[in-house]
Amino acid sequence: ESVCRERIMVKLRADASRRGEVISVADSLSAKIVDVEEDCLMIELTGTKSKLEAFLNLLKDYEILELARTGITGLSRGSKDVAFF
Repeated sequence: ESVCRERIMVKLRADASRRGEVISVADSLSAKIVDVEEDCLMIELTGTKSKLEAFLNLLKDYEILELARTGITGLSRGSKDVAFF
C-alpha cells in the first residue's frame, strides 16, 4: 500500500472572453490558478494519474501553450518500511 501523486502545470491561451470557462474547468477538479496574464493562465494540479488525464481531457478544446508534468512520486503507507538511523 502506498500513496502516489503526480503534478502537472499547464499554460493555456485564455483571453478575457474565455478566462471564466478555463477557471470553471480548473475549479471542477480543485486545480489552482498560479499565474494570470492578459492572454493566458497557468494552472497547477496534483493528483492521481487518472485525475490528471481527466483534467487534460477537459482542456482539449483550449490551446495549450506549455505543459510540465512531474511523473509519479509516492511513499509507502505507515512506518514499517522506514529505516531509523
